[in-house]
Amino acid sequence: MLIGDVHPTTLDGVKRLATELRKEQGIKYSVALDLAAKAANCTNFRNAQRTLPARGAALKIPYVLLTIYWCDKKQRYQIGRETLRVQLSKPILDLCDKSALKSVRGFGNLRMVADDHFVCDTLAETQTYARERLCTAERSIRFMEGTGLHPFRDYRTAYPNGSAHNKLPNSDHATDWVDPTSGQFILIDEPYSGVPDEAKRAAWATQAGWRIIKTSWPGMYYPHKCDLYVATDSRNGYDLDALVAKINPGKVTGPSPDLRKYE
Repeated sequence: MLIGDVHPTTLDGVKRLATELRKEQGIKYSVALDLAAKAANCTNFRNAQRTLPARGAALKIPYVLLTIYWCDKKQRYQIGRETLRVQLSKPILDLCDKSALKSVRGFGNLRMVADDHFVCDTLAETQTYARERLCTAERSIRFMEGTGLHPFRDYRTAYPNGSAHNKLPNSDHATDWVDPTSGQFILIDEPYSGVPDEAKRAAWATQAGWRIIKTSWPGMYYPHKCDLYVATDSRNGYDLDALVAKINPGKVTGPSPDLRKYE
């Protein structure tokens, strides 16, 4: 496990790090708590209890750190670490609970080691690939911030009448979401540009009682190579246009979904 660069800023973060240290080093939890407290610039855990705030109270402007280590075997085993700091509108666990984050694109191999830090335990094969993965995770965060949608793991809901035979034609790189306010299931589909048979998909939507709208946002999976479509059951009057307005550029905030520049 790669946790040497984790520096908690809250008491909850110290406890999370202590749990990881206990597992990694096989030490007592009390000893791990003191070590984790020192990583937070405290003398020991008792000092941390007196000086550190609880989760969510550490910063006026919340953020999250995303870290991936890489090893390039083709470049004489060059190694490195990429850490992306993502400023948030609210704490990450207010956007999505911890267990559901595993279903979010870009977060599958990222594990929460502190209240403000996620680390990937597997090595990326190149520096570029590590950066691409971090950018994917950030785009997913921006999507959740902009839409308020939560990941949804009941895949059967993605098919009208719960039947896989009713799957959206030419669907690719799809993810499942739910509007927590209404409980409405939302399908996000990100096929390669120009691939879907639009007429066939429109006929499917008419038959199923669904609506499909292509957005102008470059998407989470492969920006500018794939298109992002939103689809949902329209028979209960769900306002899909309002959701699409949140997704289109100018509503989903944050940096460009292109591969960002790192120093």
